Amino acid sequence: MNARRYSIFSAKVVAAHVTTYFVAGAIFYQFLTKDFYTGPNPIFATFMRTEAEPDLWAHVMTWFLPAQILRGVLMAAVLYPLFDTLKTWSFGRRFLWIASVYLVFAFWSAAGAAPGTIEGMVYMRPPITGLVHLKVQPEIIFQGLGLAALIAGAMIESPRKIAAA
Repeated sequence: MNARRYSIFSAKVVAAHVTTYFVAGAIFYQFLTKDFYTGPNPIFATFMRTEAEPDLWAHVMTWFLPAQILRGVLMAAVLYPLFDTLKTWSFGRRFLWIASVYLVFAFWSAAGAAPGTIEGMVYMRPPITGLVHLKVQPEIIFQGLGLAALIAGAMIESPRKIAAA
């Protein structure tokens, strides 16, 4: 394994994940899901730490970034064995494959019951309605597509590197 290439790839995946996770969350929280966390009926507060409870929210603020960095490192570790294969693919094929893997395995088919997942639709209690499952989809899809685009784009070699080879 080329440690330098792996480190650079991992750093790019971590940066892509942290950035898209934060941007997607900030946008869609404001427009679609804020009422699930705060307000008169914060249904996510029944199973999540929310800003409505500052003592609990402090834990999120402490661990948010380290957790997302860890997620990015894990994603890079799983993608890296396919690095040489992915590099031979066009941007579009890489983008679609990475987006599909992320959305299918990390979200819709995830083993944990969460809003928007198949397991969540089966196991979550009635307050998490079909509308709730639907309203979380745009954030995850946006983040997955953004993540895939950034990773696929980061694998494009610059013309200078190609000419030097």
